[in-house]
Formats: sequence, C-alpha cells, structure tokens
Amino acid sequence: MCDIHESHKFSHSRGRHMVAAARHDAILRELELRGSLRISQLAGRMGVSAMTLRRDLAELEERGLLMRAHGGAVSNAVAQQQASAGERSGTTARRPVATIGMVTPSASYYFPQVIRGASDAARELNCRLVLGTTNYSEREELRQAERLIAGGVDGLMITPRGGLVEGTELHALLVESPIPVVLVERSVDERHAGRLESVRSDHSYGAELAVRHLVDRGHRRIALAARDAATTTGLIDGYERSMARAGLGEEAFRWRLPEPKIGTDSTIDALEAFLEECGRRRVTAAIMLGDVDSMAFADLAVERGIRIPEDFALVAYDDEFSAYAAVPLTAVAPPKHDLGDAALRLCFDRIRQREGAGHAVTRMALLPTLIERESTRESTTPMF
Repeated sequence: MCDIHESHKFSHSRGRHMVAAARHDAILRELELRGSLRISQLAGRMGVSAMTLRRDLAELEERGLLMRAHGGAVSNAVAQQQASAGERSGTTARRPVATIGMVTPSASYYFPQVIRGASDAARELNCRLVLGTTNYSEREELRQAERLIAGGVDGLMITPRGGLVEGTELHALLVESPIPVVLVERSVDERHAGRLESVRSDHSYGAELAVRHLVDRGHRRIALAARDAATTTGLIDGYERSMARAGLGEEAFRWRLPEPKIGTDSTIDALEAFLEECGRRRVTAAIMLGDVDSMAFADLAVERGIRIPEDFALVAYDDEFSAYAAVPLTAVAPPKHDLGDAALRLCFDRIRQREGAGHAVTRMALLPTLIERESTRESTTPMF
C-alpha cells in the first residue's frame, strides 16, 4: 500500500512538472540552438521555477555539459571561446565572442525599438553591439559602414536611407565586404547582390491589414496618405492590391505628402489640402504613414467638427506613440523589436559558420500586426 501511494504521488508530480531528464534535455537543446540561455526567460517557457532551473544548471555543469554564467548559462563551445579570449588578453573577465556593427538612419524614431531588439539578442549571445547613426545621409551611411568594417567588426547590420542602390559606392562596399552583411528593414532586389541577406517588415501586408480592417467596418472610399520613404512602396503595393481584391479598385485614392520644411506651416497646409480633397471625394477613412502626421491630421479633423470615428476612420502606420493621441489611433505596428533581434541572430549565425560552408541566402520578411483603438469602428454616419 505504501509503495502504491508513493507511486501515485510520483505520477501526480510528474503530471504537473517536467521531470529532470526532460528539463535537462530542453536546456541542452536550447544551448545547442542559441549558445546561451537566460534563466528568467527559459524558466517561464518551461513552466518551472527559477530555483529549479538553477539546480538543473548546477547539475549539468558538474557533469561537464555546460558552463554557468551570470543569470544563465553558456554552451561549452561558447565557454571555450571566452576562455581562449581571456588567456590571450591575460584576464579571466567574460569577453564578447563577436562584435557586430549596426548602422541605422535614426535613434529617435522607429529605430530605437529595432536597436533594443538587436541589443537584447547581442546580450544573450554574448556579442558586442557597436552603433552608428546617419540622420538619413547617404554620405554618412558610407562613412559609418567603412569605419566599422575597417575597425574590425565581425559582421555588419545596416539600414540604407532609401534601400540599397546598385552602382553606388555603398552597394559595392557591402557586396564585396569580407564579413557577413545583413540589411535591416530594407529589401535586396539586386540579382547581383546574391550574398547579401536581409530582415525586413512586410509593409505590403501591413497595408492589407489596414484596408481589410476598414472594409470590414463598412468603408468603401479609403485613402492612403504618405510621404516618400522606403516604407511607402510596400504600402502602395499592399493598398492597391487589397482595394482591388475588395472590388474597390476604382475607389482607390492616394495622396502624396511633401517633405516638411522646418519652421514653417507646410505640414499643416498639406494635411488641410488632403482633408479637403477627402471631403470632395467623399472619403470616409484613411491610412496614413507616420504617427506624427496621423495625430496632426486627426486633430485638424476634430477642429473642423469631423468626429473620429463616427464621421471619419483613421489608421496610423508605425505605432510609435499613436496610442497617446487625443483620440487613440488604431495602428499597424511593424515588428520592430523582433526585427532587430532576428537581424542580429542571422548575422551572428553567419559569423560562426565555418569558412567555406555553403548556405541558402536568407531574406526574411516579418509580418506587422494591427492594434485596434478608438479611431476605427463601423461607419454609420456620412462624413460630409
């Protein structure tokens, strides 16, 4: 009877928790895949306590299967790299296994989350991330890329201002680079740039999400307003394709917003002109690239006595701070953090790939999501 009772308790415990052997197998597979792990993240995924996971790591370290590190563990291969680096430098301090350069157009809008995603991945993989920003200057893009490559980075992630243009100095530099190069939030269309890889958001899909959302709420006259940007081409493609698919191709209406001039009212003037044209065409909804323009347009509409969403529905594209508008804006959110994370991991994988090993060129597209807020709901009242 005692044996049966103990067996029942063991079976019940095993049903609620992963047994040690299964946990150990999961830990070793995580290290084989990623080279390192963090207790706080893996414990949640496995459904065990951090204390249980620490005991597992201690046992596996005693068996010589891994090396514990602050907050987690690293594989033996990574630990050996760290030890070799420490011996060469005369110190036992933990040193990064690779240095990856990152060049972005900005560190103040859109790209902070991309940078944070790359930084989080670099920390997990024990890499050093070196950042350069260009303020959307093509000349600075080239200078930063040259500086990082000459400085000895092991891999490079870069976001050219308007995409990578064949025949430019930057194009030649990246194609001929002796280190792995990953374009971030830009596509690679050049057939001759076959070895360049990329991780980007599928903005065409993002536009389709927005159109479908508005059509489902009864809108037929839907406009797209955007400035010239690397994102715009994808938005136009997805917008026109989804409008045609909904049988609304003849209702499609695109509006180009000009580049704003600092210290002038040109942005407000352009938004007023767009609002007037929407009224003339009896447009009842719009998709607008950029939170700043979207919020200004919403404020302008409300000042004119146009109710959002009762009279006019609005979807912002970017979702940096559209939730903080006077009328919180429904927005399409590109996967910015995941973008940086995926780009750095791809770059790191190419760095640690043995020389001469073949691989399929990776050009990854991540899907945006739509976050519904107060600026959209089923249209019941005509706008004008």
